[in-house]
Amino acid sequence: MKNLKNNLSEEDTLINKNLGLWLRQERKKCYFLKDGKKKPITQTMIAKKLGVTFQQIQKYEKGDNTIPIFRWFALCDYFKVKPNEVKELVTQKAVINITETKQGDSNDNNDICPKE
Repeated sequence: MKNLKNNLSEEDTLINKNLGLWLRQERKKCYFLKDGKKKPITQTMIAKKLGVTFQQIQKYEKGDNTIPIFRWFALCDYFKVKPNEVKELVTQKAVINITETKQGDSNDNNDICPKE
């Protein structure tokens, strides 16, 4: 079996990177309340919602792995974003630079994703 990752076009690779950056950006905008305090949504929390490991979410966010379409729709539903809006963002030629920060983890699923 051929390794699909090595057969991706430059455009497909860019789309994976953009989609990963979109995922990271959306995750970092969201939070949940625990003991009256805002806590960030973590990769582990997203992973549990999708039924994958947090390592898989890391690979999605880096653009190393392609997000399957059914998981992409689940992410759009989770973040309350229309798939067409995401499509327009991730098919742009320029990759947006998003600053990475390390956050803690929690298993509380009382999540809120504010839209600005």
